Amino acid sequence: MLPEILGVLLIALAQASPPTAPPADTPTAAVPVAADLPHGEVLYRRHCVACHGGRAWGDGPREIPALAGQREAYLIEQLTRFASGGRPGSAMHGPAMRDTLKATDVNRPVSIRDLAAYLARTPASPQAEQGPGRSLAVGRNAYLRACVGCHGENGAGIDESAPRIGGQHFRYLLSRLREFGAAHRGLVEPAALSADEQQALADYISRMPASGSTPQGAAR
Repeated sequence: MLPEILGVLLIALAQASPPTAPPADTPTAAVPVAADLPHGEVLYRRHCVACHGGRAWGDGPREIPALAGQREAYLIEQLTRFASGGRPGSAMHGPAMRDTLKATDVNRPVSIRDLAAYLARTPASPQAEQGPGRSLAVGRNAYLRACVGCHGENGAGIDESAPRIGGQHFRYLLSRLREFGAAHRGLVEPAALSADEQQALADYISRMPASGSTPQGAAR
């Protein structure tokens, strides 16, 4: 009797449906564990280099941000939002970003992850475009009041959700400060910064070196 029962159980197990595979659009199925850095570089050279430059250092006078050395998780989030239309971008550069990210070879989770991983591991610019440097103490005070809680004392960000802003280009930073609410997506209350404070703050942040020391000329 026992062998017959075991035989029935084995037949039932053999006929049972196999586990359902995860949908193709889930992160587990769509994105391999390890980033393909050479693929990320190919995508950068193909779609981004014309604006952000060969080293991904951006262009301060054109308000194009430096991307090299940015946090990988933040880049993934922002590239995904650009691709979906969730981040409109500036009137000057937003349409170009959306058009670029519509390309079939880049508008995929695995491609965006590879591109972000490549940029995160690219050496950052040694010096950003800076402002006039006349009000760095004002900029430091504004930074401590409005920014340090998320971006840390050296502008590197205190976790993966906050971008590295230290050493970013002055004019790009200023443009983002002027669009504070949109830039921060309601995560924090808009800081009450005057136009002069915004300029001083952008100048202060642009001068933050990678070491995280206080920008030269900013009194403590």
